[in-house]
Amino acid sequence: MRSRLKVVLAERRLKQKEVARRLGVDKSSVWRWTTDEGIAQASLGTLASLARAVGCEVEDLYEM
Repeated sequence: MRSRLKVVLAERRLKQKEVARRLGVDKSSVWRWTTDEGIAQASLGTLASLARAVGCEVEDLYEM
């Protein structure tokens, strides 16, 4: 599984810091989700919250 979070953030002109603020998490958590390992380990609930915070579908956050 490959993370597409960096691409999604760039398309929406969002910073990791802003997404972290929206989710109430540390910026390091958002950074971790930009990595392949981090996105693969995220729970479905986390992915759903992340998708809502950036305005996309869960499936947009990664590719197989």
